[in-house]
Amino acid sequence: MIKMQTASTTEIDDIDDALAEILGQLDLEALGKNSVGILFSWYEFIETGVVGALCDRLPFDVIGMTTMASASGDDLGMYRLCLTVLSSDDVSFETEVTRPISLGNCKGEIEEAYGRARGKLPGDPSFIISFFPYVNDISGSDILKNFDKTCGGIPIWGSVASGMDMTYEHCRTLWKGGADKTVLAMLLVHGPVEPKFIVTSIPERNMRDSSAIITESEGCVLKKVNGMDFGKYLESIGLVMRVGKEATTIPLMVSYGDGSKPVALATYDMRDDGSVLCGGEIPQGSALVIGQIDSDGIIETAHSSMDALLDGDKRDGMLLLPCVTRYIMLAPKQEDELKVATEAVGGQIPYMMGYSGGEVCPVPGKDGKYHNHYHNYTFSACAF
Repeated sequence: MIKMQTASTTEIDDIDDALAEILGQLDLEALGKNSVGILFSWYEFIETGVVGALCDRLPFDVIGMTTMASASGDDLGMYRLCLTVLSSDDVSFETEVTRPISLGNCKGEIEEAYGRARGKLPGDPSFIISFFPYVNDISGSDILKNFDKTCGGIPIWGSVASGMDMTYEHCRTLWKGGADKTVLAMLLVHGPVEPKFIVTSIPERNMRDSSAIITESEGCVLKKVNGMDFGKYLESIGLVMRVGKEATTIPLMVSYGDGSKPVALATYDMRDDGSVLCGGEIPQGSALVIGQIDSDGIIETAHSSMDALLDGDKRDGMLLLPCVTRYIMLAPKQEDELKVATEAVGGQIPYMMGYSGGEVCPVPGKDGKYHNHYHNYTFSACAF
């Protein structure tokens, strides 16, 4: 059994006041034999020293990430630091961090860091929580692919770090008070715990009627659909995407053929040849449906996610990570999704919510097993 406590503060400038506020909300004497912290933080808490000082004061390891907005208890919005403490007598926690990763060394760095953490446990982890860096030359999908191979398919839940805006300049992963743009932080959870994973993307009504087949692709680059350049395919269904950087508002629902639900992926850089860089791997032969993201759909899927989470016996704690694009697209009512979660929990269950730069969440397949997938636009959650 895992027990969860949460705390938050908006005190950015005064370290002593921030620590007093956080520690005053925690009962450290009630901790079990094993404990760990998870931190979602507005970037400036790093610059002012609050993150480092807090991690120094806590009697356990802390991992986490920067985020644009967060919530715990009845506190929600931007400019916050939110902390979750997981504690147990029969579940063990081990944290580790890679050295800076890139396209060339990602696999080896993840293998080394995972090996160090795994070596401190009596067996394989039950599941893993991880926060990925935003790195220009390697996608979150490729990072997950390497991690999945390293751990042998053990369920991984987590996120790519997000920041203060969409420039990704202030995205950081956190570990033991350190903050870095290029390292991956991981938490291995070992013992009698079976988390519930929820991932909800786009309502059925926001999907186009016709499904297409990906006929040519390479990694995360989608080249042809139904034998046409992707740009031409979009034109054939009445959509236009300009060459160059484009707003990520054309979701692709991709079916991987493993029996799991379709995964929502973003479209990014449209090339001169009509191909497009996507938020995750686009296997040739996969089925594709074009979706649409809007405010009503965001709130609808937030409600359905919370309903699914609360319908069951996993009520000791919840970690919630919806996509940061959802927060931005809700403007000027950006806090509406945070309010949905807060009101649904109603103070009855400990929870913490942050906004993700790319969601990592296992999805059940037709074989009854979880398969690790990378998502965009989704509301992702882990309950235990």
